Amino acid sequence: MSNIYLISSSSIHLLEEEVQKIIKDNISETIDLNNISLDQVLEEASFISLFDTQKYLVIKNADLFTTNTRSTNSEKISSKDNKLIKYLENPNDHTTLIFTTNNKIDHKKKIVKLIAEHYSLIELPDLKAREIYDKVAFNLKKEDYKIDKDTLYYIINNSLNNYDIVLNEIAKIKLYYQDEKNIKLDDVKQIVSSNLIDNNFKFTDAVMSKDIINSYKTMDDLLLLGTTPLDLMGMLARLIRHTLLVKKLINNHSKTEVMRLLSINSPYMLDKIINNMNLFTEKELEDFLILICDFNYQFKSGQIDSKLALELIVMQICK
Repeated sequence: MSNIYLISSSSIHLLEEEVQKIIKDNISETIDLNNISLDQVLEEASFISLFDTQKYLVIKNADLFTTNTRSTNSEKISSKDNKLIKYLENPNDHTTLIFTTNNKIDHKKKIVKLIAEHYSLIELPDLKAREIYDKVAFNLKKEDYKIDKDTLYYIINNSLNNYDIVLNEIAKIKLYYQDEKNIKLDDVKQIVSSNLIDNNFKFTDAVMSKDIINSYKTMDDLLLLGTTPLDLMGMLARLIRHTLLVKKLINNHSKTEVMRLLSINSPYMLDKIINNMNLFTEKELEDFLILICDFNYQFKSGQIDSKLALELIVMQICK
């Protein structure tokens, strides 16, 4: 059984669920690599308890394994990597190390190759709408909630197929119903639509329409309602990726085929993407995705405030 894991996912909840599968009912300690040095992590991992019990360390923001470490040569081994490699070659059997990151793993790095070969490397792709539906429906059923297919897909579609946002909305709905277990579409529209769903769409549509005034207005509304800058960056990244793919596919495929290939459930959303896509070249859309990744890294490494990063991204796209 592996006692070292490297897990990547753009979804905070998917990461947490995967970590929980490993930890189960055991006590764990969470360490943020943005606040604690790798040396301190390895020192803690190497410590052997007198009671001979298994220790679980969850290491968040482990971006030393990713493409966001800004090395010009992925094969080059830094002194920080070297210390970790030495530990990986002779780990403490009484410590389970779980490294997690929201960024893309760099498979060229020696430390990544070492984990992939000898331990557990887990890369979780974004969930498709159907996968989100199955997971959420299963969990609601376990808690004796009743929700029909149209109501759940309404929540998923209007959360832009973002698993984290869907779960946040489900939490609000449960709070609204309290002891009542029968979730109704009309109630959901009142709970979610006016505060989040409409503004989510208005925000991303305003940005991709290059409407900078409404982009900032709806952005501020969403932030006041508790949506995080990282959530909005994620929504923009997904819409930009969809816009880029639609741009590549639409001339050779029917709209129905494009919707199926990209898991777009709303014909109206596809039409909006098609209307806006001609405002951008493929190169511009690719550059925007890189820009969002770059600012995401700068925020997680403490170089920039997340709201400022989002504002700069919106400004660049609306130029």
